[in-house]
Amino acid sequence: MSYKLADQFVDRVIAMRPELLRHAALLIGKRTDIGSPEDFVQDTLVTALQNADRFEDYGLSGWLIAILHNHIRNARRRQRRNPTSRSLTETASSDEAEMIEFPVAATQELTLEVEDVMVALRTLSVADQEIIRLARIEGLPLEEIAERLGVQLGTVYSRLSRATTKLRAAYDATPDAATMRASVPNRRAA
Repeated sequence: MSYKLADQFVDRVIAMRPELLRHAALLIGKRTDIGSPEDFVQDTLVTALQNADRFEDYGLSGWLIAILHNHIRNARRRQRRNPTSRSLTETASSDEAEMIEFPVAATQELTLEVEDVMVALRTLSVADQEIIRLARIEGLPLEEIAERLGVQLGTVYSRLSRATTKLRAAYDATPDAATMRASVPNRRAA
């Protein structure tokens, strides 16, 4: 890539920043525990500039938004894997702080996450719910599922894959129960 083309590419990427910020804010919503829109946009711009050689000039906006989606999706996955840790800040000097992570046993958060999965599961079709229930909840071997449903083993693989993808999408689209409960004010009887 020549210097002139590289400069033009950088200018085009930087010009997309406001649109990416709006998109990130929309995707994150109230889930600010995974990061801020500015952080995700910054990560997106860095990734785009590092991989400029992979870009084919047919849709810069779509390419950048796909990178942004991936960064947010990865942050959500990281948050789900380790949702309960607390930080203790110890001041080493007046200008710098050191973070120490202390794991906290999951209690209510785990229950809320299971509730979120169940809400997402209920949005799927009955057939998708059944295949996920048999494979993931009951833990049946895929051969037994094929026999119970009276279908080929390959069909079970396909249906399970599609149902799992739909469940993940529904789970990612559903605000978690903890956030929803925190936003509802407590009401007391008069």
